Amino acid sequence: MIPVVGICGASGSGKTTLLEKLLPELKARGLKVGVLKHHGHGGPIETPAEWQGKDSQRLAQAGSTRVGLSHAGGVWLEASGLAGAGPRALAARLMAGMDLVIAEGFKSAAIPKIEVVAPEREPVLPSGGKLLALARRGGQGTEAGLPVVDADDPVALADFLLEAVKPVTPPPEPAKLYLDGQELPMNAFVSTILSGMLRGFVSSLKGTGEAEKIEVRLG
Repeated sequence: MIPVVGICGASGSGKTTLLEKLLPELKARGLKVGVLKHHGHGGPIETPAEWQGKDSQRLAQAGSTRVGLSHAGGVWLEASGLAGAGPRALAARLMAGMDLVIAEGFKSAAIPKIEVVAPEREPVLPSGGKLLALARRGGQGTEAGLPVVDADDPVALADFLLEAVKPVTPPPEPAKLYLDGQELPMNAFVSTILSGMLRGFVSSLKGTGEAEKIEVRLG
C-alpha cells in the first residue's frame, strides 16, 4: 500500500508554499511523490483550455469512468466514481507507482498529517487521523504537545516526514566521497545531489537495472 501523509492547515496558512519547498528535496532523495489536492471551496474545478468543449470532455460527460487528455503541458485526468473519496482511496486508484503520496487539505481524513500554521496564528489541531507535527516558519521545540518543524527548512521537513512515514522505496543512502582512503566531509545537500547524479547516470546505461550500491574508483 502506498503511504499517504497529509499537509493540512487553515486557508492561507502556506500549505502549497511548503510543498513547493519540500517536493524538490524529496525528489532529490530519489523518491517518486504524488500529490492529491483537496478542492474544498465548492463549484467545479477549473480545467485547462484544451479540455473545454473538446472530445475528451464529451467522452467524460457521456459516461466514461476515466479519460486522460495528453497536451503540451502534461496530462489531465478526469475520473468519475471518485466523488467524495478519501486520500487513501484516491491514491490507490490514481497514484500507482508512487513511493509516497502527499494529500494537501483533507484535514479531517484518517491519515497521518502535518498542520501548517501561519505566523501569529493558533493551530486548528484537526481531528481524524494522527497529527504528527506542526510546521511554522522558523518553528522549533513543541507546541500543543506536538513537535514543531521549521516550514522554511525543506531538509528538516523531509527528514521528519520520512522518519514518520516510511515510503514504499526507501531513499538511497547518501553518497560518500573518499580521497586516498580518507572520507571527505560533505553536507547532506551535497551528498544527496551527488548520489542522485550518480544513480541517474548509471540508470541511463543499458543492462544496469536498479543498482543498490555503486562504486566509482579513480587512480
